[in-house]
Amino acid sequence: MKFYNDVNRVDAAIIRQQGRIDKLVESGVDLQGKPIGASLAALDQNMALTVKEHTDFQNHQTRAATIGRLNTDEAFTICAALGEGHNPDNGGWQPEVGLATKVIITKIISELL
Repeated sequence: MKFYNDVNRVDAAIIRQQGRIDKLVESGVDLQGKPIGASLAALDQNMALTVKEHTDFQNHQTRAATIGRLNTDEAFTICAALGEGHNPDNGGWQPEVGLATKVIITKIISELL
């Protein structure tokens, strides 16, 4: 039996979000019927973090983990996506971080505020 602290809700949400993105890519259009490529590029650009936002995301993640709102695995997932420093080549995120991860972590941080 798994307990709450054993479940990484962040990873699960990222997987669900990637599935949504994959379905849109397959259809070729976004929810408004526009070409999906431009919509995904615009969303990725909107997920870019400034240096201050990057630092704020790290701080919010640390606080949430400290008070138990995130378990260790969830905090690590967020921390790994952000990395130690702002990476301007991928909008402030680590190089391998995809759009689904950016969307979910941004949503989580906004909910933690």
